[in-house]
Amino acid sequence: MSEQARAAQRRSRLLLVGLAALFFGPLLLSWAYRQLGFDWYPAPRLSGVLIQPPVAVPLDAVTAIPAGRWKLVVTGPCDDACWKTLIDLRQIGRSLPRYQEALVRLYVHPPGQGLSAERLEEQAGMVQFEDQSGRLLAALINAAPPSDTAFVLVDPRNFAMLRFRKDYDPRAARKDLDHLLRRFVAN
Repeated sequence: MSEQARAAQRRSRLLLVGLAALFFGPLLLSWAYRQLGFDWYPAPRLSGVLIQPPVAVPLDAVTAIPAGRWKLVVTGPCDDACWKTLIDLRQIGRSLPRYQEALVRLYVHPPGQGLSAERLEEQAGMVQFEDQSGRLLAALINAAPPSDTAFVLVDPRNFAMLRFRKDYDPRAARKDLDHLLRRFVAN
């Protein structure tokens, strides 16, 4: 075999090895990456706190809410922090126009602790519910302690599943809701 033929054979082999490295290299790298336990894409962090296990909430008494809706529930009596939360939720709802039909804001309060007519007018689209029996408020308190909870997200099957602390970040809460609704609400 001549020197030129050997050089051509060597180039062909190198080309074949290079192509194999291009094909199998990423596979080997990803396999090693997973085996060594690296986590390049960490799981998204929720700004809310998952309620584990989800708690059933008797929202069947609230007839003003159509079935199959996600609910953002704020409990009263409403102080300044509660009012700020209601305003934030209104803004969050407006900033998610795609999910307007899937999302309902609900203010649940004990008898005689409802919002004034002026404040209720500012919260157009929000449902206010006076819990005469105290059953709904008790279930919400069971799901999320009111001393540390600004609002609770209740799924369409009436399970409280996510709560947001009083020091929540509205942008992060919006991002959580957008992510969740994008995943579960049909377009």
